[in-house]
Amino acid sequence: MYKVLLWGSALGFFFPIFSLFSRLSANEGEYLGKLIELIGYGHLLGYLAYFPSWHFGEGIAFPYDLYLRWSVYGMGSFLALFLLKKKIEPYLKKTESYLIGNKKIYLFLLFAVFVYQSKVFAGWWYHGIAGWDFSNWESKIHSGVEQSKVYPEYLKKGINWENFKVLTSTQKYPYTISGKALIAFTEDNRSLPINLGLLEIVFPDRFMDDSQTFLNLINYKIPMVQDYQRLYPEHTPYAYIDYSEFNGSQISKVEYWDLNLSSDGSVDVISSARINKVFSR
Repeated sequence: MYKVLLWGSALGFFFPIFSLFSRLSANEGEYLGKLIELIGYGHLLGYLAYFPSWHFGEGIAFPYDLYLRWSVYGMGSFLALFLLKKKIEPYLKKTESYLIGNKKIYLFLLFAVFVYQSKVFAGWWYHGIAGWDFSNWESKIHSGVEQSKVYPEYLKKGINWENFKVLTSTQKYPYTISGKALIAFTEDNRSLPINLGLLEIVFPDRFMDDSQTFLNLINYKIPMVQDYQRLYPEHTPYAYIDYSEFNGSQISKVEYWDLNLSSDGSVDVISSARINKVFSR
């Protein structure tokens, strides 16, 4: 087990670096081309010398700090195992003595340890999509309330107030939570709340730059909404919405709202709201 940990840690230092350059050479060198175009050949070595700080340039969005942490962990593990061999090896041998009687479990454990230390992708154990973490996460709930104003009735109907209470059930009154809402309007001027889960696309907000594309995607999904509801949930973090009211209607406009919802313990209100964007034909 000691040798597996040692070699796995050594590879855990090199593999993330190989992965980094593999990413840069992907798509026939498109990513590397963007980098070189951004900083120029003359400065390339200089930027590499300050790795990984150079990845913050415009148009470059690779999580180089993630690869760096992997490499640092691998090197740290390797040095600890190498320098503290006499202290660590007895504990590993004792662990092996318990497992050696069952070779299947023992071999599986060796394989799992090697995969974890080396960061090699074995098809069943993945360390997460690069860059997905909550290091910059900020709560959408804060104490206090804002003075309520009058907003369209369809906006109030587009809010699931039961979910609002659940999300804030652990908060002390008064409090305010911020969020977003999408309100769709049919050709006969009916309004219906929707969310991006309707599109059944990973990262659906990337299609919100163009109004026509966004509306076309929504209207493409509407005829299949019954099957969508039957198969729900899928690969989506979005809340369940009953889309049966669509009845095959075409959507001609969607309003994208930024909201603040407040509660003092007795009354739940929309304390502030503004239209972020309007999608229309």
